[in-house]
Amino acid sequence: MASLNLDRFPEELIERILSLALPSPADARPLWLRSPTRLALLQTSRQLTRIVTPLLYRSIHIPTPVEACLLLRTLRERPSLATHIRYLSLAGISRDGAEIIGLCGDALCMLDLTISFDADDNCETDGLYAEALCRLTSVRHLTLRKPNTIYLSLPRPRAIIHALARAIPHWQNLHTAHIAFKLSDDTPTSPVTAPSNAFSPFALTPSQNRSPATSHGPITLLTNALAAAPALHTFTTHLPSVWNVAILAVASNPALHRIVLLDARTAHLKTGPPHGGVAIVGTGLFLMEARRHARLAELIRAGTPVIRGRAHTMGTPSPSPSPPGGSSPSTSAVVAPGVAGLQKRESGVGLGLRIDTAVGGSRGGSASAVAGVHPSWVGSPHTAQGNAKGKGKRRRH
Repeated sequence: MASLNLDRFPEELIERILSLALPSPADARPLWLRSPTRLALLQTSRQLTRIVTPLLYRSIHIPTPVEACLLLRTLRERPSLATHIRYLSLAGISRDGAEIIGLCGDALCMLDLTISFDADDNCETDGLYAEALCRLTSVRHLTLRKPNTIYLSLPRPRAIIHALARAIPHWQNLHTAHIAFKLSDDTPTSPVTAPSNAFSPFALTPSQNRSPATSHGPITLLTNALAAAPALHTFTTHLPSVWNVAILAVASNPALHRIVLLDARTAHLKTGPPHGGVAIVGTGLFLMEARRHARLAELIRAGTPVIRGRAHTMGTPSPSPSPPGGSSPSTSAVVAPGVAGLQKRESGVGLGLRIDTAVGGSRGGSASAVAGVHPSWVGSPHTAQGNAKGKGKRRRH
């Protein structure tokens, strides 16, 4: 039997095997031996080093500025390593991080930025980020995060968001955008269209020095850039507390397929839009106003499972059965005790029943004529009339 030589093995198969072997399990070892790490494969042979190196640099996560400095030093010594980076996650804004983004170039496909305050919090660092982001052309997935202690009105968040708004028009292949915080409209109200202030004795006059290009805030510029992205099909953000037109502006993108809204329960998910039954409650000021906009409501239904507040069911509401002969306009949706369980056993769909609560029922029928309701739950028509005449008095048996 011929001996198996590593040189005769296809490198594609070796790469597949080593990609599965990279996550080394933490097993018990003597203290005088080095602990197994992902770098152990690089010390095996030159052939394995050449195969494993692109896999090690494919996904880079930089949690601290110190690690950003170390990575930048490595990329400066070997610029070819930057061409292997496909996913880059920066947990802070620093000068070294901006230079790392610039070295990645067209190889970078996924960008995850977290806005934070660092030691080099100055305008020069923000300018470096703006230049580095504009040099990227192959970004397909964008994620923007910020801690709860950082407000969008501060200079650093405004500068980074403005830099992204300038760079997105260069990203023709941007498919998904995840804004991991609540968006709010920051367009200043024009004095011409603003309502009169009853507490101000002075008349508001429009400013002659304000130009239309500078009157928009960074959030407005970002949403306008996303609305013009030709390949954007999924937009993810947090559910706003009140209505604003920021998400509505993104919904005007004709290429958009879905809008995913996250709430306090689903915001911790880091692997994209929520799936597998995770849904938001369909109440709130934003969703109430969003139903009035057909395009926005359609995109939200396509990407966000919504729980109906009354029934706690998902999907489109089932048609409500009506009594024979029609019902009066005063009919209200009230579920009697045990109705949900009976309907679930009969039809398999619960909490979709409408019960006529009008006294004596409608003209064409009574409350006991509703499909699926036992007569003992609502009483006979004579009982209802007797209760109406007696105004709460107990009937004699």
